[in-house]
Amino acid sequence: MEGQKTYKVAVVGGAGMWGRHYLRAYADHPRAEVVGLVDRAVERLDEFAERFGVGAVFGEVEELLRREVPDIVSVVLPVGISPRVVEACAEAGVRAISCEKPMAVRLEEADRMVQVCRERGVALGCGTAHYEVPGLIPLAAWVAGGNIGALTGAAIPGGLPREVSGSGCVQLTQMRLLTGREVEWVEGHVLPPHEWEEGWDQPGGGTAGELADDHLHVDCPAHGTLGLSGGITCEIPLPREGRVYGRVTAFGESGTVWAAHPEPVAVQGTGAQASPARLDFLHRKPAPDFFTAVVERLMVALDRGEEAQCSGHDYRQALEIGIALILSAQRGGERVDLPLADRRHGILPRPYRLAGGDAVGWAKSGYESPPQVP
Repeated sequence: MEGQKTYKVAVVGGAGMWGRHYLRAYADHPRAEVVGLVDRAVERLDEFAERFGVGAVFGEVEELLRREVPDIVSVVLPVGISPRVVEACAEAGVRAISCEKPMAVRLEEADRMVQVCRERGVALGCGTAHYEVPGLIPLAAWVAGGNIGALTGAAIPGGLPREVSGSGCVQLTQMRLLTGREVEWVEGHVLPPHEWEEGWDQPGGGTAGELADDHLHVDCPAHGTLGLSGGITCEIPLPREGRVYGRVTAFGESGTVWAAHPEPVAVQGTGAQASPARLDFLHRKPAPDFFTAVVERLMVALDRGEEAQCSGHDYRQALEIGIALILSAQRGGERVDLPLADRRHGILPRPYRLAGGDAVGWAKSGYESPPQVP
């Protein structure tokens, strides 16, 4: 990493299921000094703080900010709380902030988060999409360098996961990075309730894609076609059973790439001249682990004075695409142009994403018990 400056860091929600990994990554990082752990789970707070050597614990972010304004704050909270906390940190003078997916329920909330951070020069990161496929960031640069020729199309071959506003935002964000394109229109469809996976209830018992209010749509699996800038499309097929090797595919005039696990795959050329491509960047020394790379993006952003990689803007765009898929489905697959004029639209996520496991019960969140110290 560039420079050796140490940054003061706090984790809000650090005693949560996902937040504990952020806390561990910062505690182990030589350039991070963890000055605060914020969590309402008082029964776990001291145990987590002792495990990771955090001297100051708080029940609310306002308590932290009154005592000290860190350089970096990672907000790992349910979406019903997260936007308020991100804005409070930005207004207090925190220089780099991250939050998790979905970044907001409604587009107007996501807009406000991005705007507040930009007005104050705050680097805002969101989610982990750019790091969930090994080598995705250099692969996108390789594609942009013309190594498979001009792009002719894209696809998300396994379809979007069960929640458009949850994991679905990940694939949509990865697609935008790999192609370097924005979505200009959407033609979407959703799965009816009887085709949902067994045991996977809609939020609030609602019907897939229905309106919880005039502008709030119940989350659900979706598929369809995305019109990308430059006149190409991205196809999202129906969700497939089992694991699909490739997250996102980019098709070019002279090759194809698959953003995949355990590493990307690329073919250069077509027909009889097609052959596997050697991706030398995959042999560069990676970060020690996934979450180290995720937290380092904020340090890099501060080092360079740049927007954070895998940004709030990226996830705001993904949320808007997801909303447009559901809106289009409600209109019989009619094309919906982006950006949406009415920013009140949003997606109501499942209860655990909205309120958290401590509020709705960890069994309902898909976990056997509350978070344990790693």
